[in-house]
Amino acid sequence: MKYTIDLTEKLGDIKPVNGVCNGPSKMTAKYFKKAHIPFSRLHDMRTHFHACCDVPSIFRDFDADENDPRNYDFTLSDYYIEKIKECGTDIIYRLGSSMEQGDFRFYNDPPKDFAKWARICEHIIRHYNEGWADGHHYDIKYFEIWNEPDTCAKNREMDGQWTGTAEEFGEFLSVVATHLKRCFPDRYIGSYPSCNILTPEREAFFRTVFSILQKNQVPIDFCPWHCYVDRPERTRQYIAKIRSLLDEYGYHDTFQVCTEWNYFWLRSGIWSEFELEGGEYVFEEMFTTASSEVGAAYSLAQMMTFQQSEVRMATMHRADALSMYCTMFNIYGVPQKQFGAFYAYDALREGKTEVSVSGDSDGVYVMASGDRDYACIAVSQYRGAWTNYHFEVKGLDADALYTAEYLLTDDRHHFEPVGKEKGIPDTLSLGRYLKENSILVIKIRKIPENQALTL
Repeated sequence: MKYTIDLTEKLGDIKPVNGVCNGPSKMTAKYFKKAHIPFSRLHDMRTHFHACCDVPSIFRDFDADENDPRNYDFTLSDYYIEKIKECGTDIIYRLGSSMEQGDFRFYNDPPKDFAKWARICEHIIRHYNEGWADGHHYDIKYFEIWNEPDTCAKNREMDGQWTGTAEEFGEFLSVVATHLKRCFPDRYIGSYPSCNILTPEREAFFRTVFSILQKNQVPIDFCPWHCYVDRPERTRQYIAKIRSLLDEYGYHDTFQVCTEWNYFWLRSGIWSEFELEGGEYVFEEMFTTASSEVGAAYSLAQMMTFQQSEVRMATMHRADALSMYCTMFNIYGVPQKQFGAFYAYDALREGKTEVSVSGDSDGVYVMASGDRDYACIAVSQYRGAWTNYHFEVKGLDADALYTAEYLLTDDRHHFEPVGKEKGIPDTLSLGRYLKENSILVIKIRKIPENQALTL
């Protein structure tokens, strides 16, 4: 199977679709830095940081004066965000509450005063961007209102995020988004993060909400959504569906952000399996698979899918090492095979610009970036054939010397060097590396003239 990489045919900037949900621990901060994680979405913070950036955690008495700084407690959220920023990672601030599970609910009802809730959020933003209440000047650009109002639980009182109707959410969002955009016209204000837009009941919820937004002429800069699948081809259906719905309601300029995604089995009835006797073993098997080389190959393919679509940003759920949904690190903070996909995508981002790749093979995803000084080829062999793959690279300097470094993630390697060569032949033959569920990254660097003379 042959692929051709043309470094002279530029396709556009490599986008920051390798973000994550939540921040690092002391153990994982160095990996955030090493992989240059671009964005952290603040949602579902756990342990001693539990819900620290949520609106009810910062403003605890809803009946208090929202204009008085003394009624806000930013202690934990300040510390949490500071540690994220120290990694060089920017913020997507989710305004709302974390998902509630178990036998009790506390913050899943609609706020009793939409306008006051909007003003509370205004002050939180001013704290982090304008120094209000002994705050900061972090220049956070992205603010996401609420999370998954459309989970549509059978027992709405126990819904994890929103017990109200779609009509109520439309009116709530009309008030909040309009107020925040008026206060912060240079910030991106987005909503709402649908948990699965491809189901009929969630599409109906979306249509109700956006018909109200359209009627009220509510500005929505970006539309976040969530995607838990095991095939990138399914992700393209999400992207197309969201675009179609936004256009139908006149939101042609609203851009897409996937604020939650991870490897998740698509087989019919999977959620019912979790509820059966022994469901905990099904959970364990699925999330263990997500942490493995299978999840790694899938994750790189997923990020490539986002890059080659209209999605502007994406954040994988999650990276705080303390949840079964955190498949990037274990509870000790050790990076799992899946994190190899983030190293691989970071290598592509070093090339800055995506370049043309021609060639195709089922289950194999290929992307390249860079120029004649540095080029990167990344391959996710997710569900393809174990055969020989050949890569021809066009656009290198014919008079220069190069080195090519090969880094592999599979069942025996964790983004490890497996080869290095000088000179770069016309065609790179990679079949010996690319078995099913593997990632190969090839970093091609031009050797400076003064160094080449000594080789």
